[in-house]
Amino acid sequence: MAMAFASIISSKFSYSCAILKSQTKQLIRYSSYKSSQFLEDVETNRKYDITRDPDEWNSVERILPPTTVPEPIKKKSYPSGWKPSAVNLNHMSYYIERTKNHMLPVYLKLCARGTRRHTLVRKVKGDIFEMEKQLLKFLQKESFKPIRSQVNEFAGYIRMNGDFVNATKFWLEQKHF
Repeated sequence: MAMAFASIISSKFSYSCAILKSQTKQLIRYSSYKSSQFLEDVETNRKYDITRDPDEWNSVERILPPTTVPEPIKKKSYPSGWKPSAVNLNHMSYYIERTKNHMLPVYLKLCARGTRRHTLVRKVKGDIFEMEKQLLKFLQKESFKPIRSQVNEFAGYIRMNGDFVNATKFWLEQKHF
């Protein structure tokens, strides 16, 4: 009886699948990539024209994002507290280049699952050892322990143990970098 019932169910199921296949497109889910069929060429759904008309190209350029960050507008002060670098810094023996977003390149690097903190000052040009000496002299006033630092003259960065990001940015802004 169980065999007869199973054959009736399987025959009804195959009949219903045949009806579904004839009425709609049925998605077939293969169990492996080996048993799946090869992908055929897919037609492009959208037709497009290539144009060199400047009037049409102007509307395309409005949609495209800018490739570079624009220069900031010159003001006395900015609402965010951001300060531009000074125009003439020739009297300094070192220089810190701004990032492409016109920000100071001072970063906090977390190591050992956030338990070890390093302050990283990048893009230092010129006498990097003089800058490190002056910066550590300023930061030592805030710390009760000696600050360990590493200078990489070739890569142009200074790494200090501890979280001194805000103090370093304050010091750089006082020097008009």
